Amino acid sequence: MSEEKSFEKALEELEVLVKELENGEIELSKAVNKYNEGMQLSKYCHDLLKDAENVIVKMMKDDKLVDFNE
Repeated sequence: MSEEKSFEKALEELEVLVKELENGEIELSKAVNKYNEGMQLSKYCHDLLKDAENVIVKMMKDDKLVDFNE
């Protein structure tokens, strides 16, 4: 995934892909491609969430707040 997109936009695209795949009216080769695209979007969303969590944890530690992961 080369372009930067917001978490919300990536999640929206992922939801559309899931609906298309659940519909079951797509030929196998296209389904495999869409599944692959969905996995990339899923990883992208996961990575964005993880980055956001790291920022929040750092801010909490800098402010000497309790880390919610402990």
